[in-house]
Amino acid sequence: MKMSRQRAMLLAMCLAGATGQALATDSTLTLVMGGEAYDGPPKFSVSFAGQLIGEGTVAAAIDTGSAGRFADAKDKTPYVQTFTFKVPEAAFDQDGQVSIKFLNEAYGGPGSERDRNLFLASISLNGRAVTASGLTTESQDRQGVANEMLGEFLVIPDGTREAVSRAPQGGWPPPLSDVAKPVGAPAATTAKAEPAAPAAAVPAASTEPVETAALDPDPEAAAHKCDLDEKYNVIGFNANSNDLTVKLIERLDQVVADIGQRQCNVTVTGYSSKQGSIASNALFAIERAQNSLRYLQEKGVKFIKASASGVGATDEFGPDFASNRRVVITVTP
Repeated sequence: MKMSRQRAMLLAMCLAGATGQALATDSTLTLVMGGEAYDGPPKFSVSFAGQLIGEGTVAAAIDTGSAGRFADAKDKTPYVQTFTFKVPEAAFDQDGQVSIKFLNEAYGGPGSERDRNLFLASISLNGRAVTASGLTTESQDRQGVANEMLGEFLVIPDGTREAVSRAPQGGWPPPLSDVAKPVGAPAATTAKAEPAAPAAAVPAASTEPVETAALDPDPEAAAHKCDLDEKYNVIGFNANSNDLTVKLIERLDQVVADIGQRQCNVTVTGYSSKQGSIASNALFAIERAQNSLRYLQEKGVKFIKASASGVGATDEFGPDFASNRRVVITVTP
């Protein structure tokens, strides 16, 4: 039986929806930010390629009224946080610019130590990081302003200036694909759209039955349903390194074996010790998570959804530095 063009296109669209999933995914933007609080913590907004991505509050900011100034704190780690934002797939631009704006400036006046400020250590997009020394400052009219630095931090003192990260050389990397096509499913079929006919030439709607694709569940895909709810600690990173050592690979291979052919949600979170600078520790944490997730992908693990992010410096896993240089892999249905 000869199939009409309209029916053929409908059939192709149904097949595409039934048998494949788009592999595009959101990008991950990570900021490492410290702050000073005065009558409340500092707040900020972050934009990418001119589009507002989100807002954040540095709840850990040092209280300048009771604990002193950020600059005077010997250990600044308690007053620094890591923030993660999603950049929608449609908004990703490898040459996009990241902008950070201070939203609620406050100052106690001349001679007062009470102040509210932001201190930006690094920006990372899809694992590619730019530290404070690579950032610039712009005024509200997009004119360049001299950077105000505090050690490894770029200071954002008020709402008239924004911290800016232009795309690094070669552009921002694309995100790691976090959606897996169902195991055993054929590739999606896409119909080529033909030029639309003038409105007057469109025939009246047909009353004949329309053939549609069968939507029976894929038994092979059902067999790979995830029934894991586990958390894996991967320890053994060397100081100042994100390399996957033999010991780390052995542990990651155990995770691969446990997941097997299941399709699960996987979250990889990187950590670093407090040895070294805050910015470097934040970057190592992100890169360790990215490298670990990439290894799982290369070994054939299929995901429903996966993400990799970094917390930065911590001592929550023990007083020794080695225990805190790790990634935690969470696997859930």
